[in-house]
Amino acid sequence: MTAPGRYAASDGSFAKSAGGAAARGGVLIVIALVIGFALLQWGFDGGDSDAALPIGSGDGGSDDGGTDDGSTDDGATDDGATDDGATDDGATDDGATDDGATDDGATDDGATDDGSVTVDPPSDVIVAVLNGSGVGGLAGERGGVLGVVGYVWTAGNAASFEVSDSRVYYTEGFADEAKEVAEALSGTAAVLEQAPADPASLADEASAADAGAADIIVVLGTDEQLR
Repeated sequence: MTAPGRYAASDGSFAKSAGGAAARGGVLIVIALVIGFALLQWGFDGGDSDAALPIGSGDGGSDDGGTDDGSTDDGATDDGATDDGATDDGATDDGATDDGATDDGATDDGATDDGSVTVDPPSDVIVAVLNGSGVGGLAGERGGVLGVVGYVWTAGNAASFEVSDSRVYYTEGFADEAKEVAEALSGTAAVLEQAPADPASLADEASAADAGAADIIVVLGTDEQLR
């Protein structure tokens, strides 16, 4: 007995079933393509993302934010108190240090700044001229030479008339003035010497008071160095 054969239904249900399967297959293919394209696109974007990080960092807040244009560049450090404040225009620049006693005081006009020696004028220097050579009138003669220059002078006798070495003795603070006195008497620096503790001891009894009150004591010896 022959088995009865299978035939498509006459109502068209087979065609409908085949058409639905084909449609589902097409949808799956489209979805697969979309997913594949998305995966490829994500892969390219991921590579670009790594390379783009420094660019993003350069264009982000670090470059244009507070660090570059904020308080550090344009704030108090550049235009604030440090630049225009007390340090630039304050006491340090225009105050006592610049215009005060240090600039215009004795240090600027004294011997240290000008490199010159400041000496008292001859009219303020008292010189006692003592004759130790035994030559009569010599003290008055040499004293007159100093008087022409302007020195205040007195003439007298030394403690002895047998002084061999002429000397120009100076008291404390009159070393430079003594050098000028020696030069006025045609002497050299070799005749300069600091006065003893008791300058009056260089003169005889009659002239001791004048010698003790003098700033500079000239003793004329037999060597004629001051003639």
